[in-house]
Amino acid sequence: MKLPHSIAPLIHPHTPAWSGRSGVPAFHVSRFWRDWLFDQGSLTARLVALDAGRFSVRLLREAVGPATAPERSELGIGPHEPVWFREVILLLDAEPVVYARTAVPVSTLNSRARPLRSLGNRSLGAYLFTRPDLQRSPVRAARCADNDLNLSWSRRSVFRIYGRPLMVSEAFSNRLPELAGGA
Repeated sequence: MKLPHSIAPLIHPHTPAWSGRSGVPAFHVSRFWRDWLFDQGSLTARLVALDAGRFSVRLLREAVGPATAPERSELGIGPHEPVWFREVILLLDAEPVVYARTAVPVSTLNSRARPLRSLGNRSLGAYLFTRPDLQRSPVRAARCADNDLNLSWSRRSVFRIYGRPLMVSEAFSNRLPELAGGA
């Protein structure tokens, strides 16, 4: 299956119905998905806990460029302020389970958060969740639009490290329940 040029349109649909945990009626999302979507902990740690030998990260692309409209809004940046973005796939048994995009204002990278740019195929969560000053906004989730990658749900939140923002958006494969033993 050919990957799109960017996963941003899949993760940030044009007309999302983003909701916090209390805004998503229980009958609209299974218990499995509620648990995975609104977990405030490290997604990396959760996937590794399934079986560390099965987990890996594949870097798709990283660059400095324009932010998407949702990223500008969530990060509180202007329309011409560039972000460094990183798009990855999180895999279990070499099968894609999460497509993720991180958007970091360049001003954040000019701080002590500079190591973000050298993660390569390592997980962002392993870096973020070791920061003693880490803060995270409430997670918001939305249904993914129909897509060729079989992504069913996405979530996003803004983290603050050293008082500076970065946004993480993740879209989950509809195969995750089966691979995680929750189908």
